Amino acid sequence: MLRRQMSKHLKILLMTSALLCGVSCGTTKVVFVKESADVVRLGPNVKGKVYFRKDGEWVLSKNNVTLPEGWYAGSLDGGAEGDTGD
Repeated sequence: MLRRQMSKHLKILLMTSALLCGVSCGTTKVVFVKESADVVRLGPNVKGKVYFRKDGEWVLSKNNVTLPEGWYAGSLDGGAEGDTGD
């Protein structure tokens, strides 16, 4: 009886450890880039919503878009969000 309980607890412990290891090994490194100082080059499979100009206003897309690998992204020099210098 005691042996059976220990075996059950050991199995649960091993399964939990394997699950936690699998989850933690699958994480990616996050790098914060200062948006006003740096330009970045996009990697593969970058997806998200983007702003586009419509009738002189910035509008957020309703759907996610896939941005091509190799595109550059960064902020405009000294401009606040929405400031186009027009």
